[in-house]
Amino acid sequence: MRFIIFLCSLVYCLPAQTFDNKDLEKLKITNKCENCDLSKANLSNLNLSNAILLGSNLSYADLTNTNLFKADMSFTSLVRSKAYIANMDYANLEGADLTEARLNGATLRNANLIDATLISTVMSKSKLQEIILDGANLKYTKFRGANLNKAKFNGSIMSFTDFRAADLTEAEMIALDLTNSIFVSTKLDKVNFMSSNVSGMNLANFKLEKNNFINSITCETIFPWKNKKEEC
Repeated sequence: MRFIIFLCSLVYCLPAQTFDNKDLEKLKITNKCENCDLSKANLSNLNLSNAILLGSNLSYADLTNTNLFKADMSFTSLVRSKAYIANMDYANLEGADLTEARLNGATLRNANLIDATLISTVMSKSKLQEIILDGANLKYTKFRGANLNKAKFNGSIMSFTDFRAADLTEAEMIALDLTNSIFVSTKLDKVNFMSSNVSGMNLANFKLEKNNFINSITCETIFPWKNKKEEC
């Protein structure tokens, strides 16, 4: 049985499909549902640790406080989903689409988000230690106040990515253009910026060394080992 809701105008109503109830029951019973339709499903507070959801549609789903520890959600759609304070530690989200998802306060420690899409995703105050975001699209993503210790962003797409008050200690930010990203009150000690564009950044107060910037573009950058801006 597929649940149907209706979007109505003054003249007529258009049916809008949501999740397939058979898929939802299958997930609850077997902890496995590949390529399933779980869009708009209420999955909040469930224990889905080690669940297999590869390729499924979870767009607009509610995953608030859901346990997704080590879940396989690779290549899933989580567009505009809610996963407040969810546990996604060690989850596999490779290639997943999290556009405009809300993960405030969630934990994604050691999670795999290689090549994932996180356009306008909110991950404020989340615990993201050692998360892997290599090759991810992070345009307009908000990491405000997040713990990103030892996170990996190598080769990611950055544009107005918001790291305000985030802790990026020992993160890898290799081969990135960071000129439009926001680093207000951000902790950047021991970050590896090799082969990245850090033009215009003020790095004077951080524990950084010259070998953190091998092959980097440093026009007008202020470093902790010199008082003047780096000239182009």
